[in-house]
This record gives sequence, structure tokens and C-alpha cells, in this order.
Amino acid sequence: MTRPMVVRSLASLTNEQPIPAVKVAKHPESPEVAIMTLTQSAFSHDTAKLMIKEWRAMEQDQSVRAVVLRSDLKSIFCAGIDFNEFMKGPESFGNYWRSIREVFDVIYSSRLNTAAAMHGHSLGLGCVLGMACQDRFMVGNTPKPATIGLNEVAVGVPVPHWLVELFSQITSRRHAERLLPLGRILSVQEAVQTGLVDKADFSNQQEMEEFVVRYLVGRNKAPRIAQAETMRVIRLNFLNFFRSSEEEDVATIVRYVQEEEAQSVLKAQIARLAEKSRR
Repeated sequence: MTRPMVVRSLASLTNEQPIPAVKVAKHPESPEVAIMTLTQSAFSHDTAKLMIKEWRAMEQDQSVRAVVLRSDLKSIFCAGIDFNEFMKGPESFGNYWRSIREVFDVIYSSRLNTAAAMHGHSLGLGCVLGMACQDRFMVGNTPKPATIGLNEVAVGVPVPHWLVELFSQITSRRHAERLLPLGRILSVQEAVQTGLVDKADFSNQQEMEEFVVRYLVGRNKAPRIAQAETMRVIRLNFLNFFRSSEEEDVATIVRYVQEEEAQSVLKAQIARLAEKSRR
């Protein structure tokens, strides 16, 4: 950004507390643009609940017209679902998945202009958060080459029906057929070529985020009510499908997460992460 932002919570403001998993600030020079920042790589149930709370607070603030979704993590936008959530049993994971769906819903159905500024790896849920926004931007090297994609199959879980449909809408049905059954992760350049990412020719995170704010300020110039209603109609059919299929979606993913194949892959991933953290 052009100068440092004072980060605060729009939902609540307290002192002497640990850094929250989700922070919100208004841009200092364009206060109609809110900046939502992720501060943790793995997305826990508590993070999901906090994000929903903060997003709803932004929705209620009529001075806010747009949101930049970003991360202040080194080389990571969002690493995806916290693997520990998979291991807490079917009821707990079912409740967690409902919260993940609600996070997606509040972003996708928002009256606000939304853009994801993804400066690092955006895997699984990280990709989903970007897909929920209207526009997606990435930096190619931060400092290592970034990647993005729906890698659910690689961890033993099928891609949910609604995510298949959304990925197909954003890219194409053929791209979905080629990429999703393999859990294929894309480079930034590949993501731009498929249409998953809109623009990525930035030299660094600051340049990207300054561009995204300017881009949203430009979108905000359209008449507020007419713009929001048009976007609502554009997204209505998918949103109706997404909401009406909730029970089937939750039951399906809970069933597959409990399968021996998925549990074996997930346990191996958790062990690998634990070993990496000890180095």
C-alpha cells in the first residue's frame, strides 16, 4: 500500500490481545476500500468463525464499497484447511465444513466489490477464497514461485460438486476435467492462461496491492445499487445451487474424509508437517 495501515477489527476493538487470525482495516487513502488480512497459514474452525464475523461487520458498514482479501504471511496466501480439523471425527468436521461453506457464501454473495490479492501459495481453501471473490490477482515470485489450485484429490478427498461447477465457470469444463481429477497445482503463469487468475505481472506484493486498491476504487465509481443488483443476478443461479445442496455436500465430504484412503493420506501429511516444524 502507499503508506502503512492502522489495522483494527471492525467487529470489535480491544487492547493487549494476541494478533487475531483475521484483521480488518480501511485503506488510509481510499477508506471505501477495506483490507481483510489473513495472518495464519492453516484455516482452523475458529479462523472461519472470525472471518464470517468480520465480513458481516464490513457488510453493515455502508461507507465500505469494496474489500481486498490478502495475507501478511511470507510466501503464502492461504495454505488451506487445517489438517487437524480432518481428524476430529465426523460430527466435528461436518460442523467445520458448514462454517467453511458460510465463509464462501458471505464472500460470494457480498454486496461489496471483492478482489483477492494473493502473494503466495493458494492451495485448496486458499484457491476457494480467491474463487469466491470477483477478481483474483497474484505475484509470481514471493520470494519463491507461487502456486494455486484445488488439490483435494491429492490428499484423498474428491472435489465437492459446487467447487467443480465454480471452477468450470471461471476456467472451462475442459480445464476442470484435465486438472481437478489429478489434484493438479498450477503455476501463476498457468493460472493466468486458464483464466483462474486475472492478472499477475507484478514485481512484488506492494505493487500488486496498490494496483488492486486502484482497481477497486475504479469499480466503486459505478452507481452503488445498480452495480450490486447486477452482480447479485450474475451470481444468483450458482448461489441457489450452492445453498440448496448443502446437506448433500456436507454428508458427502464427511463420508469421504472418513474413508481409509483419505485418512491414510491425511495422517501422512500431518506427520510430514510435524517433521518439517521440528527441523
